[in-house]
Amino acid sequence: MSFPYKYFRLIFLLLAVSVAISSCRTSEVSREQVQDLETVNNQDQKAYEKEYQAAVKKHYDMQSENTKEMMKQRKKQQKQYNKSHERSLWDRIFRRRCKSNFNYGNG
Repeated sequence: MSFPYKYFRLIFLLLAVSVAISSCRTSEVSREQVQDLETVNNQDQKAYEKEYQAAVKKHYDMQSENTKEMMKQRKKQQKQYNKSHERSLWDRIFRRRCKSNFNYGNG
């Protein structure tokens, strides 16, 4: 009762061919689907960004003149504050692992 080797080879050959044929078809379809999804996502992102910018502009237009002036002053102050806490060029280039040289009272 020995199993003939020619049947084993035939079964192995059929399995290998079926796997090779099915894998080629799925990869082509998936590329097209991925491209379609990317275009849809890009369109959705652009639409969302446009709506967001319109909402920000509407919100800004609703503010009083005093509030707008205060927002401008705060923005200037924030730039100055951030600049004073920025790491030096030397630190950014040569001490890349070091996050900050400042100690904010944490010990």
